[in-house]
Amino acid sequence: MSANIKIVLFEDVEQTRSEVLDALKKHLGPDGLVIPFEGGRFKESVPDQQRMYESRLENILMKAPYDHTTLIVADRDLSKSLDSNFAGLSVNAVATASKRLAIPVCSYARQPELDDYEWRGRWEEGHIVLSFSNGEDELARRAALAARGFAEIAAKLPPVIADKANNSTAKILAALLDKSEYSNKIALYGVGDQNRLPEVLAKTKGADHRVQRMAHFLGYWLWDSLLRYPGLLANKVAAASHLNIETAGFFEAKVQAIFDGALYSGPFADPKKPQWWRGMLDDIVSSDNCSDGLELVRKKVNPAIDRSKCCVDPSKSAGYYCIISRAPVSLENSKGGLSWFPRGADLTRISNPKFEEYGPWLGI
Repeated sequence: MSANIKIVLFEDVEQTRSEVLDALKKHLGPDGLVIPFEGGRFKESVPDQQRMYESRLENILMKAPYDHTTLIVADRDLSKSLDSNFAGLSVNAVATASKRLAIPVCSYARQPELDDYEWRGRWEEGHIVLSFSNGEDELARRAALAARGFAEIAAKLPPVIADKANNSTAKILAALLDKSEYSNKIALYGVGDQNRLPEVLAKTKGADHRVQRMAHFLGYWLWDSLLRYPGLLANKVAAASHLNIETAGFFEAKVQAIFDGALYSGPFADPKKPQWWRGMLDDIVSSDNCSDGLELVRKKVNPAIDRSKCCVDPSKSAGYYCIISRAPVSLENSKGGLSWFPRGADLTRISNPKFEEYGPWLGI
């Protein structure tokens, strides 16, 4: 599986392209290839040169050395391209072509805003936005993680799709994650897109293309919905808040060890940004007959570990996660159920101060 990974880089600034290429090669290692896009290497007919960029790119990306690409990594501003064949190229044209071919895309900006507003993103099939705030090395690490995740999904899909019991996208994803018991909860992250199942499962262009399209669809859904909005899964801050453990206390190695059995290890699992299955955290707590995680860790590790505190009012325990401030927050000091939150993301909230501050961004 890993040996077949191929990343194609679209970057129009030579120095940045060299730096990002080197970083991608470092993080992908022996798992595959990283190739810069060079449209000028192909001789196109005059009629082809007059077609829209997305159509030309679609045709080129089907040819060697770009055929069977696992992931495209693209700068969001490609207007400085020195390739006269694609002057004024935009990431939208790249994304359109890749969507037609069911190739996932990660985009980035060389000059990111002070706040990348990651919380504003909504799940939509076709684009993953990566931050450049921490430099090309971290960008490349995340891109390589994405490439491996999509490749893993594609490799596991054929027998899962062949099982007639997996008759919905939620059941297919649950089976891929070896968590069939969570299919109903996964369905709550559908963001109204479950009606695309017939299109995604359509047997067009053969079985291989069907698998590719499904991997494309499921990968975006997993990355940008289930792993982004705490509910079914929880990041460190959200998990600590849910368990009623102070964030710093939850980070202690002995405390982490108690909950190791709940760690998420599926596609896109990030060792630098671990996540836990929320239901499995609850099972660990209840198996010791404890009322919450705080009681459990005080009993097993340290009786002095503090409870989780709401970022708005520290006198209150938190329990939830503010997706803007990335901090623990209490139910009464936050807002939830926004239209762009997946229904399954019941740990995801926005603190009242942030809700007031970012009202215009939130569409209210």
